[in-house]
Amino acid sequence: MKLTHSLVSALAAAFLGTADAALSGCPKSLAIQLTNVLQAGQIEFPYGSCEKLSSDEYVAGIARFSTKDGSAWKVINAYHSLTGGVDIFSQFDGVIVKNSGGDSSINMNGFCNAWSSVGADQKFWSAQGSVFEKDYYNPSQSLADQLGLKLSIAQAQLYDAAIAHGIGSSSDELVGMIDATNKAITADISGSSSNTLTISGYRVDELEWLKRFLVTRAKYRDVHGTKASIDSYTYMINNNEAAWGDKIYVLNDQGNEGDIDCNNSYVPYSTPDNNTGSSATPSSSSSSTDTDTTSVFNPYGDGDGDGDGDGDDDGDGDGDGDSEGNDSECYGYGANYYCGAGNSKLAYSF
Repeated sequence: MKLTHSLVSALAAAFLGTADAALSGCPKSLAIQLTNVLQAGQIEFPYGSCEKLSSDEYVAGIARFSTKDGSAWKVINAYHSLTGGVDIFSQFDGVIVKNSGGDSSINMNGFCNAWSSVGADQKFWSAQGSVFEKDYYNPSQSLADQLGLKLSIAQAQLYDAAIAHGIGSSSDELVGMIDATNKAITADISGSSSNTLTISGYRVDELEWLKRFLVTRAKYRDVHGTKASIDSYTYMINNNEAAWGDKIYVLNDQGNEGDIDCNNSYVPYSTPDNNTGSSATPSSSSSSTDTDTTSVFNPYGDGDGDGDGDGDDDGDGDGDGDSEGNDSECYGYGANYYCGAGNSKLAYSF
């Protein structure tokens, strides 16, 4: 899958040059492409995507902007500023005012049709990009900086979690999950990465901190794209892909192996590499790594809080086993039941 020249140019110009962010350049491109693959099944930003979740909430665009939390209205207002205020969304201006007052009975009929109709408009891309950077990407990387994260994989995971869960401090949002992860640390934790964090006065290896963050996030794996993200980042941890070069080997949204590179492509392993004619496979030289993982990490847990997959519960450290994290890696929620890491996805339509 290749991005068109215009999409590559827009992505590079709008998103890769942010100052003072932990990720930049190629690793930032890899992080964005990976989250797009995990969220939408494609490396391109899904500018025109839109989904009705309930009678009063739609999620749409590159960060699943929501009409309920106001992020979608921020995009529309940014678009208004670029169009002079008269555009396809003018019909919803009254709705925006009502929604800001918490009115859940508002009529948003035709919202997804309107959103999708301007999905190819570069002004609309710019409007989404401005909200994306200000409300999602930059805050996630500021948090990474505050924690002292240096590894691409950890910085990118915070970005991915921000897109899936939002930045906020509730238990199922990024700040809340970071807080829960940090509170669970009660001793120094050594590891194999070259960077040590200071968490609540304890010295914690960065990669070990990331593992514990994934264990925390695994409690919310029914959130859109989260199960796929946890599986893909676990796959990279177990393949020693911590500090990214110009290519990463990942699991996609359906749990299939492939690679993403800075030429803006996703290549499944079953497809011959365009340059060599051979199938893509993980290589120790494919990315720069600081780690030497000696055991297989499983974020679905064994009850001791480190998610190493030996045992009997959901990895929250409380020993209250619910059969979700056993050795066969079977876990279920809602109408879905899965066995085997990386072999499943929640189905979403874009």
